[in-house]
Amino acid sequence: MPAAFAVVLGCAVLAGEALKQAETANGSTPLDSSITSWMVAHRDHVLTALARILSAIGSQKVLAPLAGIAAVLLLGRRRMVAALWLAVAWGGAIGLYSLTKHFVLRPRPPAGIRLMTVSSSSFPSGHATQSLATFAALAALAAVALAEVRSVPGIVLAIGLAAAVGWSRVYLGVHWSTDVFAGWLIGAAWVSSVLCLSRRATRAPPSAEP
Repeated sequence: MPAAFAVVLGCAVLAGEALKQAETANGSTPLDSSITSWMVAHRDHVLTALARILSAIGSQKVLAPLAGIAAVLLLGRRRMVAALWLAVAWGGAIGLYSLTKHFVLRPRPPAGIRLMTVSSSSFPSGHATQSLATFAALAALAAVALAEVRSVPGIVLAIGLAAAVGWSRVYLGVHWSTDVFAGWLIGAAWVSSVLCLSRRATRAPPSAEP
């Protein structure tokens, strides 16, 4: 799977660059500060309500039941392997961002601009990581179920939702933009690896020559 390998490698390199940007003395970069300042200056009631909804969509409180329901449906259709890979895509993304947060320990944006209460460190955005990985995995499963020709709408929806969730975290003042960018990269690298391995594992062996 050269394409999948290229995606994983590219995401890993870019995530490493984002990590370098995160390791600054004051916890942010000029670009991070500029983007956050602009969003804070352009807040309004409608956007704030939308951001809260999108942030909730990208949380474990929503993604866990969503992945669970999808897994139950897959098990009901006796697609145990697909259910397992979905669990790996979702759970692995959580494990990756949790471990990274533990080691990086990047400070969150100033408490005065936060519209939500948060406690963990900032890098990477867990919402961005798990939403992209989960939505992409669900889109891939839907593409297999509905036929490959219908995969584009699902992929576009998955990317769009993950992008919206990431925007909400910066808008709400709980993440820097590089946190979100890194979260997307980690999520993309992880789900690409999982999908690549799942296809290799489920690929039928070639028939023996007579």
